[in-house]
Amino acid sequence: MTYDVSHLTQDGLAALRVDCARMVPHWVTPLAPWETERKAPVTAGPLSARITGVVVPASSARLIDSMAGFGD
Repeated sequence: MTYDVSHLTQDGLAALRVDCARMVPHWVTPLAPWETERKAPVTAGPLSARITGVVVPASSARLIDSMAGFGD
């Protein structure tokens, strides 16, 4: 699956990042079948330490790392 992103601009991407950051506190994850109660949110530590189970191809990671807004 491919997406045409030629219409996106740096300003548009910046606005998208701001919108996403503003929405994050509103996102709620449902309880897993084995959970009986909501755990306190984990807010300590870097975001990368809190993300688990995500696999990113090395080529995609290099691409994002090379982008000034993300990798530097």
